[in-house]
Amino acid sequence: MIESIRGSVEKTADSTVYMRTGPVVVRILVPGYFFRNISAGQEIDIPVYLHLQMEGNRIVPLIVGFPEVQDREFFERFISVSGVGVKAAIKALEKPPHRIASAIASEDYDYLTTLPGIGKKRARQIVAGLQEKMKKMYGAMPYGKTVLETGGEAEAVLKQLGVPVAEAVELIEKACGELGEEARTSDIVKRAMKLRSRQ
Repeated sequence: MIESIRGSVEKTADSTVYMRTGPVVVRILVPGYFFRNISAGQEIDIPVYLHLQMEGNRIVPLIVGFPEVQDREFFERFISVSGVGVKAAIKALEKPPHRIASAIASEDYDYLTTLPGIGKKRARQIVAGLQEKMKKMYGAMPYGKTVLETGGEAEAVLKQLGVPVAEAVELIEKACGELGEEARTSDIVKRAMKLRSRQ
């Protein structure tokens, strides 16, 4: 089993990082939340997950990269849910694992269904299969109770203002990251709308 890969990023394209390690260039699939932070020329050392996938009569190796070992552990549990394959999981992980784990632990189906490829039925399967494991891995409320409550209120306000759900969730995460856990709903909404105006 390959534990990690260290090297220089040659290029990135379509959720794939091409990393040179010695004389070899390795193709590594990475989830969206990580892919956005990688650029050509970077020297990185990343934990990886090796998956052997059957395609017809041949075995195709897929290497998936993560910024942290704990993220890989989350991924391994995520793909243990029936119907969630490796490629589907990579597509779904547009948000950081700790935030998705928080949604799973707190049965936040609305948040889970904002992830690409995750519908209501799949969200219920994920919660049923992983809720207790996520509580053990990250704690019952990884984001803190205050953030979850005010974030939910802010999301409702942003929806009323015509902001799509997926965009609202991303803006709220950024706003909460800047303002801290004690931020009020009104402050989160103001900061989120300011962030949106800059896009």
